[in-house]
Amino acid sequence: MQEEITKHSEKIYKTVKNSEHTLGEKLKEIIVEICIIVFAVTLSIGLHSWSEHRHQQEEVSVFLANLKNDLKNDIKNIDNEKKAYQKSNLGYKKILALTPLQLDSISKSKNTVNFPIHAHGQTMSIGNYEGFKSSGKIGYIEDEKLKQKILTYYQIFVPAINEVDKMYNDFLFKCFDKMIENADKSEAEMYSDPKFKKTIEFVVKLGKNNIRVYDQNTKPLAIELIKEIDKELNK
Repeated sequence: MQEEITKHSEKIYKTVKNSEHTLGEKLKEIIVEICIIVFAVTLSIGLHSWSEHRHQQEEVSVFLANLKNDLKNDIKNIDNEKKAYQKSNLGYKKILALTPLQLDSISKSKNTVNFPIHAHGQTMSIGNYEGFKSSGKIGYIEDEKLKQKILTYYQIFVPAINEVDKMYNDFLFKCFDKMIENADKSEAEMYSDPKFKKTIEFVVKLGKNNIRVYDQNTKPLAIELIKEIDKELNK
């Protein structure tokens, strides 16, 4: 391109210096050469912009394909964690249902109460999103609706489930602390303690709440995003 501009610029210079042509002829030749230069520059810029846009959209397509796989993994992890919550809650409910007589019987038979020990919290796949976002390429996504849903999922819903999992685990650790504090007492005494039972009740409630967050918030948006990504990739 630089060579073409230089060539036509030289023609303009030679035209100006040409004493054999009239002023009108010189002006016509100069205008033609200028038009050629302008056209060439405009075409070059247009081709460059088209090429750059095409490259950006190719990057978006790769990103969305990877994101789709991440979302599928998230859904699997959510389903697995939901089952783990349900299993833990079932175990805690059995503990809460134990009567003083049953607890006493367990102690006398030298058996132990089966207390579920499961710190919850699935690992969400955020690597592709974080990499694309940190490189400043999120703006390449031209479908504004899709872009906003992706941002909502990763900036609101993913942090939200991490937070509810953390809250659950905090209460679960309080149960562990209580067990350590009452290590010198029998299980019948410990599991009959109102404060300990109340803590377990909160653990159950938090478990139910977290299942609701998974089922009603995070998972539906992940499913919706996969559908939107499929539409975008199949355009």
